Amino acid sequence: ELSGTNVGDIYSGIDTVRQFSEPSACVIKHLSPCGIAVGKDAQEALDRAVKADPVSAFGGVMVINKKMDQTAAKVIATFKNEKEGNVDIVAVPDITTDALELLKKVRKSMGIYTFGEIPNERSEKWDLKYFAGAVLLQDFDDDMEKSFKEWKVVTKNKPTEKQIELMKFGFKAVKAVRSNAVLVVDKEIPMTRGIGSGQTSRIGATKIALEQAADFAKEGILISDSFFPFDDSVKLAKEFGIGAILQQGGSLNDSASIEAANKAGIPMIFTGRRAFRH
Repeated sequence: ELSGTNVGDIYSGIDTVRQFSEPSACVIKHLSPCGIAVGKDAQEALDRAVKADPVSAFGGVMVINKKMDQTAAKVIATFKNEKEGNVDIVAVPDITTDALELLKKVRKSMGIYTFGEIPNERSEKWDLKYFAGAVLLQDFDDDMEKSFKEWKVVTKNKPTEKQIELMKFGFKAVKAVRSNAVLVVDKEIPMTRGIGSGQTSRIGATKIALEQAADFAKEGILISDSFFPFDDSVKLAKEFGIGAILQQGGSLNDSASIEAANKAGIPMIFTGRRAFRH
């Protein structure tokens, strides 16, 4: 039986993967993603999402935006066997009979839920958050594709086309992470390598993401859901060997961050918009 936390995690996972037309997967813990990835099929997407942070994936909720077949289900079996990692919930649009039978053998207490095809249009008009005696009413942040055209390169060095594609993935992913949010995206493939979420300072979120990414931070892409108020995050990114940076811009100290990026030879793009999730 689903608990309230499980329901919240499933909905958070669906909201994360729904924005990708490609096969995508995420692992959710306590309403926040700990791994987000895109792949050529459900198996590759899920494998990448788990490998993004296998430690945090333990006891998590795994959500995919495509039908789960036995090949994808074997990712969970491998996670159980190699990492001794338990998965509490698997939520997918649909699942094949052989995949279902396999997962039943992996862990008997695992919850397996199907939610059908994710509609292109939301049935809800507003994103509601309930507090003691109050309701926060917000628009859904669903216009990412349109905002890509407004991005501006602000450094002497320009990002490569590959880096820009990974930035687009990262900017979609970061909006699913609780602010203050900073991600490190792999240098080659669309998957997270480090996630700093829910921090009260931008540098705090940056430090968590970079330290979690560790060696994968080298030549990776640093994604911020808003602007850097100081140049400290850029300087820290240099220490970890980050290859490119995406941030909102609009801070009074933008010039300091741009100067730090230029000194480090790191290309940086300003999105001109934030992607807060509260």
